[in-house]
Amino acid sequence: MKLKRLMALMLALVVFTAFAIGCSKPADDAGKANEEEKVVEETKDDETKEEPQEAEEAEEDDGPVQEGGTLTIGLFGEPQQYCPLVNYLSVIENNIAPNVFNGLLKLNLKKEIIPDLAESYEYKDDGKTIVFHLHDNVKWHDGVDFSAEDVKWSYDAYSNNKNYSDYLFNLDSVNVIDKNTVAFKLKQADAAFIANTADLMMYVLPKHIYGGNNIVNNPANKAPIGTGPFKFVEQKAGESVTLEKNPVYFGKGPYLDKLVFKIYDGLDPQFKALINDEIDYGAVPYNEVDNLANNDKYKFVSYGSPKIEGIEFNVKSGKFADSKLREAVLYGLDRKAICDKVHKDRGSASDYFISPIYEWALNDDAKMPERDVEKAKKLIEEAGFTMNNEGYYFETSYLTNERAEYDDLYKVLAEQFKEIGIKLNRDELEYSDYIAKIQDKKDFEITVINLYNGADISSISEVFQSYSSINFGAYSNEEMDKELNLGRIAYKIEDRAPHYKKVQEIARKDLPVIFLWNFGYKTPVKKYIKNMPFDKANDSVAPSEYTLTWIDESKK
Repeated sequence: MKLKRLMALMLALVVFTAFAIGCSKPADDAGKANEEEKVVEETKDDETKEEPQEAEEAEEDDGPVQEGGTLTIGLFGEPQQYCPLVNYLSVIENNIAPNVFNGLLKLNLKKEIIPDLAESYEYKDDGKTIVFHLHDNVKWHDGVDFSAEDVKWSYDAYSNNKNYSDYLFNLDSVNVIDKNTVAFKLKQADAAFIANTADLMMYVLPKHIYGGNNIVNNPANKAPIGTGPFKFVEQKAGESVTLEKNPVYFGKGPYLDKLVFKIYDGLDPQFKALINDEIDYGAVPYNEVDNLANNDKYKFVSYGSPKIEGIEFNVKSGKFADSKLREAVLYGLDRKAICDKVHKDRGSASDYFISPIYEWALNDDAKMPERDVEKAKKLIEEAGFTMNNEGYYFETSYLTNERAEYDDLYKVLAEQFKEIGIKLNRDELEYSDYIAKIQDKKDFEITVINLYNGADISSISEVFQSYSSINFGAYSNEEMDKELNLGRIAYKIEDRAPHYKKVQEIARKDLPVIFLWNFGYKTPVKKYIKNMPFDKANDSVAPSEYTLTWIDESKK
């Protein structure tokens, strides 16, 4: 179970990070359920019902949308198959899948729940039943009508699948009400259920293709049939994957005629193809991003993420079992300087004990303080330490794996620790040894942590809940566990907020972790490409979904 939860955290970042290389479990709320216990995405649904054939004014000065053309995207690896029931889709496959398949709902880049096959949903039975109202007249790419039966079949299959059953443990049954309505009955109310299933890319699959057939060897695994904005055309081994416009797509768009994903043997040859204009878009190595700043072919798009980087303490053994020393480190760190020196203009310094994307839950009374070196030293002395003639109270080890990006972070941390009288050494291990040491043996004093605080705010429990898989520091607080559980069960935003504000208050007092940086990305995009998923279209599409992307031929 612990391994699966770690895999899920990595899977949730798959699509998000696929093309963010160059830039370095529900959205804000399953709780956008309103006061009447109902969520009807009226405004966004109205947008999806607009006729895709009509040209529309793009934002700012982009001019009217230009339909047609082919967008060529680089992949640094070859897709193996496209059925999530066979295996988790890889980072490569998940650049293609969002354009072929749909889920009931999806998450945009801001981790907001937005309509997909379900145009709206509502909570009933005190949050224990979720009723999804599906779009009418949706067709599979082979012309067969889509219906609620496909939804039921898909989620029954996911519930019995070894890769997903742990995440659907709270799903009691899926019941078809009529062809456009399906009800999910939960064992208990769970505000995170909807967004977590969307984040894990549980696409709705065609019952008429998979039902009663061998799923593992089904031909559709290699030639997928979905309801999405683009239809699968062909995959040429070692060369490319081609998708074409779905002319009867139920939503807004698509504007492009084709998507072509060209396959490269690694990031470097793919980047070379981008520079040589053999492809329109692709990943950029981190160390090459700033080199493109003076290239007038590109614009730069910056965007955030619910991922947070920080340090985690062993609170049960070692020096930092003393809360005064954890408090001293908090006052001794200049988080903004760390952000500026290590991450430059990507992301922002952390001030809270949750991701700042959850504005409705931020607790300003539990923010992390500004740096105060003298206060840090006083706390260390109160803990019983005396500074030696080398200027240190004590030394400790910072445990990491062998990722190069931790080198710069360690240098800045060591410098700041030194200023408060702590000598910080680095203990660097190969990944499997690192995991064994922090997860199994709890043999460390400080380690680095990267937390994906999405798709729902409840994912913060991964570091704060007593039995969590990545609560490496053995932190345990009954009051914290209670608030985390209550926050997940509540499904109205106004009922959830007090619990997560209390979570931050407890975290500020106990300090099992100190967050340093809210992840951010800076991505170069050729100027003729408009409405990329992480740019102006980011409210309306999922990451790596090119439904609303278009090409300005006049700027090529």
